[in-house]
Amino acid sequence: MLLCEGKLDSHNAKTAVGLLIWCPEDVVAVVDSTSAGKDLHELVGFGRGIPIVATVAEAAGCGANQLIVGVANIGGVFVPGYRELISQAIKLRCDIVNGLHELLTQDGALVALAAEYGVRLYDLRVVPEGIPCGTNLARRLPNSRLLTVGTDCNVGKMCAALALTREFVRRGYDAKFIPTGQTGIMIAGDGLCIDRAISDFAAGVAEKLVLDQAGHQWLFIEGQGSIDHPSYSGVTLSLLHGSAPQALILCHVHSRSRRRHDEGSPLLPLGELIRLYETISTPVLPAKVVGVGVNSRGLSDAEARDELRRIQDEVDLPATDPLRFGVDNLTEAVLRFFAG
Repeated sequence: MLLCEGKLDSHNAKTAVGLLIWCPEDVVAVVDSTSAGKDLHELVGFGRGIPIVATVAEAAGCGANQLIVGVANIGGVFVPGYRELISQAIKLRCDIVNGLHELLTQDGALVALAAEYGVRLYDLRVVPEGIPCGTNLARRLPNSRLLTVGTDCNVGKMCAALALTREFVRRGYDAKFIPTGQTGIMIAGDGLCIDRAISDFAAGVAEKLVLDQAGHQWLFIEGQGSIDHPSYSGVTLSLLHGSAPQALILCHVHSRSRRRHDEGSPLLPLGELIRLYETISTPVLPAKVVGVGVNSRGLSDAEARDELRRIQDEVDLPATDPLRFGVDNLTEAVLRFFAG
């Protein structure tokens, strides 16, 4: 079950939506009493046929044996009332998966309750100790690395990286998705949450993720935040320098002109952001933006294609909505770039 109580929309329930896109077969119900009985696909664009129920008990009755905290709110703290719902799930013998910064395993009452009912608590944002500062080793790897970067937070960086990985695998390449956030970790089953790392060691986390998968020919690294966002630029830069990609895909939401969580500050033009990402990568390893991933939700197919053509003309790069139209043109652009 996905816990989205009072927050079932594409912004607040970012983790839930990611799971509904990439592994809907594992979801038996979404818990949100304010939307119970409504059509999930109509609300968030994904999850057709999956019920929205009012209670944790109803979700357990649908066969759920695990509760996943489906929201990803600013600051990563529990929504009021969620601890009680988590307690109810524990008593129904459901394991709990949490991707927030606020940790279940630091709550003595929940730890004791989980022990009593024999269930497990998973905190995905815990970063192991002992990871060093970045040592600039990733740039020396012989493989091909691509990082998705953004015009803002929550613009589709994970989806673009996943879509490219799956397309490369489909074409027979040895490709690996590198998760750097909680939702990506839930989907892929490995990775580390870079935004949990102490700032001095964040680039080291990114570097470790790449070095640990150095045997793969292609690495598609999940981006975080945006380089110009006052809240999240630190993690963006640590990923860029720590993973040392040679290529970048810029991700953008078609309808967004102002940054989230920043009192509506205007987004920089796409061309300026492209130059900024390319310039700031140069001291470690020069990287090139080779395409644009666009979230075109809310547009008709015809309107979306018009918007993609407009963006392509604006920046002279291929553009697509990875979830709507696939990533064939981005794949070809990546292959051409690495072919030299």
